[in-house]
Amino acid sequence: MNIISLAGTAVISAVLCVVVKQYKPEAALGIGLACGVIILGAVISMLAPSIEAINTLTQSAGIDSEFARVLLKALAVCYVTQLSADCCRDAGESAIAAKLELAGRAAILVVSLPVFTSLAELVTKLMGN
Repeated sequence: MNIISLAGTAVISAVLCVVVKQYKPEAALGIGLACGVIILGAVISMLAPSIEAINTLTQSAGIDSEFARVLLKALAVCYVTQLSADCCRDAGESAIAAKLELAGRAAILVVSLPVFTSLAELVTKLMGN
């Protein structure tokens, strides 16, 4: 699915949401969520070749694949958190969205701990020698 199709899907869904919201607000929320899931699925399928290219580049460069995995996990956490927070805001729950964004930041910190651990070990090793 190309970007024109995604943009069209988003615009049609937005118009449907506006029209349906007048009569059934909960149905409008469902339409928005369904559109978000469709777009997220399309984006994931579009990113799959890029992820494979990043893995190939890290292997050919001799970089530990753990670093690329951490980068991709952190990127996934960012996307999922942003999508979920935007859905909460669309539902009128901005306080929940803000707390979800805080949880996403904490999750990124947890996911990136192996990189910080490797960095600390490297610095310790360099200072010790």
